[in-house]
Amino acid sequence: MGNHKELMFFSRQILQDYLDGKLSEKETLEVQLYLADHIDDPLVQEFLNEQFDSDRTESEASAKRALSTVQRRLGMGGQHRPVLRFAFAAIAVLLAIPISLSISYKLHKEPSPVAWQEITVPISEIREVDLPDGTHLILNSDSRVTWPEEFRGDKREIFLDGEVMATVAKDPERPFIIHSGNVDVRVHGTTFDLKSYRNATMMELVLLEGSVSLAIPADSGQREVRLAPGDVAQIEHSTGSLSLCKVSPEGFKSFNDNRSFYFINIPLKDIASDLERSFGTTIVVADTQIASKRFLAFFTNGESLDEILNLLSLNGNLRVVRSDGNIYLYGKKS
Repeated sequence: MGNHKELMFFSRQILQDYLDGKLSEKETLEVQLYLADHIDDPLVQEFLNEQFDSDRTESEASAKRALSTVQRRLGMGGQHRPVLRFAFAAIAVLLAIPISLSISYKLHKEPSPVAWQEITVPISEIREVDLPDGTHLILNSDSRVTWPEEFRGDKREIFLDGEVMATVAKDPERPFIIHSGNVDVRVHGTTFDLKSYRNATMMELVLLEGSVSLAIPADSGQREVRLAPGDVAQIEHSTGSLSLCKVSPEGFKSFNDNRSFYFINIPLKDIASDLERSFGTTIVVADTQIASKRFLAFFTNGESLDEILNLLSLNGNLRVVRSDGNIYLYGKKS
């Protein structure tokens, strides 16, 4: 067969003879070793692409026969031979199966791309999603989450815009990471409520059990904050400033539990957005002077929108005006 440095392997006839089993054992091994050693050689790639272009129009029956031939030659059927089967599996695909031109035709096996799933929850609705690892997500109104069809590698990553009540499956070897805005939430198996709407003033995480850490942008790069059960972490989107407080994990009710709301030092404009999403009613903070006014209020008994607004107006000097099916919030006139 000559020296490996020679390009005599690069002829259609020699490769065809190899596939047809017409070469000697020594010649067959030489072809295999040469191609395996020159996997990334541009000449190899060009030659294989030419083979694909010439053979991709074969009928299905011809393709099956070709595949069967390749499998026999590579020891993939019947008696297995100690040859480089792993390096040549792609040849069978290349020459025998009519595939989309978008696939990469290399001799070494490329991992198939991961398909991504996404769900967006309509206004005033709640949806539940089970991820491939067994993690359970409950998504609040107007939330969007994106996740891979399967988790690969040493971590599990998803992307969130909205609010989720998550019960993360435990996997000590692969941390679970939620990317939301500029903040990453890293967990190993825990239950928490994370609210992180793109247009809100802040993101908020209430940890109910387990432990999580927050990776927050800082001047020096990132800082990490670890939370314990009962911690409530609030991060201002505009400044990155972090504030912490406590709730009782045992008494906490999530948004999916009787449509509960916890407004812990929350600006009125964010409260209006939360109520708007949950009740499907347009709520406008018409007075800019009160948009940043903050409230501390809990509604955990299934209160109606009117009941919530009435209580907020009593405690916050608000004036509620209803017009054409919309709600407008003003500061009370002195």
